[in-house]
Amino acid sequence: MSANHPSSSSAPKQRSAAVQLWHCAASEQTPGANEHWCERVMPASERREADRFRRPTTRNQHVIGRGMARFLLCHHAQGPDQTSPDEISFSLGPHGKPAVATPAHLNHPFNVAHTSGMVLCAVAGQGVQRLGVDVESVQRRTSLELAERYFAEPEVRFLANQNAADARTVFLRIWTLKEAFVKAMGTGLQTQLDQFAFVDILSPRPEIEFLNPDLGDASDWRFECLQPRDGYLAAVAIETTHDAKHDSEWQLQANPFESLMDHSARQA
Repeated sequence: MSANHPSSSSAPKQRSAAVQLWHCAASEQTPGANEHWCERVMPASERREADRFRRPTTRNQHVIGRGMARFLLCHHAQGPDQTSPDEISFSLGPHGKPAVATPAHLNHPFNVAHTSGMVLCAVAGQGVQRLGVDVESVQRRTSLELAERYFAEPEVRFLANQNAADARTVFLRIWTLKEAFVKAMGTGLQTQLDQFAFVDILSPRPEIEFLNPDLGDASDWRFECLQPRDGYLAAVAIETTHDAKHDSEWQLQANPFESLMDHSARQA
């Protein structure tokens, strides 16, 4: 492994999990310590690509997202191969979803989401076919009009029955769930958001109902809602393999990425 990059093998290993979810603060203006750390695990070509973003907040989110993905894919892998994070190359799907192109042994499902001041990155292991995450600030604009435009009818009715104090949170739970699902599918907004609906929305683990049967088998999917940090709501969408569908050991770990950066710095 290159001596110029933080060692993924030296980071504290987590208990085996279906999905590991990490969150990291991102600067909205001048790049800070988190951005500088993530740049160290990116190849020079990717750093130059990041510099093309004109808005500092967009550049910072991109840098942290790519840095997290590279480091965590190496950290999540098991086996003797010590790939450096900057040796990973990515490919893009038809609708822009990134995946690991090389090396093949690091081609695990992963996904990145970001909003003002926050970046999430999730990496999956065995038993997961597709994975999507989304995060939103609780300050994001919400309204029943937006819901009527994008949500399925059962979700609109549910939201309309909420009191004013709860309506914002309910809207953001539905929105992050929907975004996480279409990101997992890799289709983006090519999959219309009113073609599926979430039920038991206030549960930590809502369920999905496919209103369009072409979307497949809803029982293959599981979802989790969480609050990674104060002021943010997030959702994770996981399509499991048939063998893992009823595995009672499934778990989702959510941790601050800064703890990995601090550990790596101490080991350098």
